[in-house]
Amino acid sequence: MRAIAALGVVFYHLPGPLHVLAPRGYLAVDLFFLMSGFVIAAAYEARLLAGMGTGAFLLVRLKRLWPLYGLGVVLGVLVFSLIRFARPDAPFVFPHMPLAAAIAASLAFLPQLAAYGGPAFPFNSASWSLSVELFGNLAYASLARTLRTPLLAAFAAVGLCGLAVVAFKTGNLDVGVSSAGLAGGYVRFLFSFALGVLLYRLHAAGRLPALRAPAWLTLGATGLAFTGFAGGGPIWDLVVVAGLFPAVVIASREPIGARRLAGAFAWAGAVSYPLYILHPPLIAAITVLVPATALPAASSLLLAGLVAAAALANRYFDHPIQSLLRQPRKLAPA
Repeated sequence: MRAIAALGVVFYHLPGPLHVLAPRGYLAVDLFFLMSGFVIAAAYEARLLAGMGTGAFLLVRLKRLWPLYGLGVVLGVLVFSLIRFARPDAPFVFPHMPLAAAIAASLAFLPQLAAYGGPAFPFNSASWSLSVELFGNLAYASLARTLRTPLLAAFAAVGLCGLAVVAFKTGNLDVGVSSAGLAGGYVRFLFSFALGVLLYRLHAAGRLPALRAPAWLTLGATGLAFTGFAGGGPIWDLVVVAGLFPAVVIASREPIGARRLAGAFAWAGAVSYPLYILHPPLIAAITVLVPATALPAASSLLLAGLVAAAALANRYFDHPIQSLLRQPRKLAPA
């Protein structure tokens, strides 16, 4: 599901004919937030209730997120420099802040708050969701000991009301990327993450109803959400985020029986994060530097290159770093 969601975002950003396959690909972020709530609660809620500090939790999340996130920012800076040198006339929105300050802010998960007509994270537009995720996770860890289930459900309900306001005000839920729409991104996180934690609690208590479906149906329904089937619009976005995505998460609790299929799914899940966080600067470089007439024909090749780059980044960059970070620290001899 993570891989399908990452591909939905990539298709949404790709120039040419592949874009029409996922005109609502931005909804993948809401699925990411929902799955994150479920998985984070499964992995850390008991530890937080047992006394794990907010700082320790934040360190764990930074270890997991920052290496690839930082690589995406560095790649974005390189692309920014390349475009500014090779095509200074290109319609590329440059940072509003001084370059050094913009780089430092991006590396620290901090957005540009000044409205300047571009993304809140100028070097990598996908960074906004990781920033919202990190600060939202920090809030969750801070409240975990007092976050009773009724209060959690109330947060999800408030988030749903906020989603409805955003959807009908803007015509869709494609908010959060720009500085002006950053608050809407936090509304998206509030609903989906809170609902994900709530679903996990019901699952752990044995109160979540069984929803059995074959893997192909669950994944197919996930991909269908990004097509804008039935015309799209704000109602479609709300139905997908508040109805379809929770259903596919509930259905995905079932284990995969075939070992070969499980291995393929594990690989796809591992590649999904580098694919998501590295694709915007790479697409920006190709879009600006390749003639517009060649983009439609090159879109399939670009997609294959993005998947290959993500697989290489996972294997030779993120995996070694994560293995190193998981090693226990050794005290220096006295």
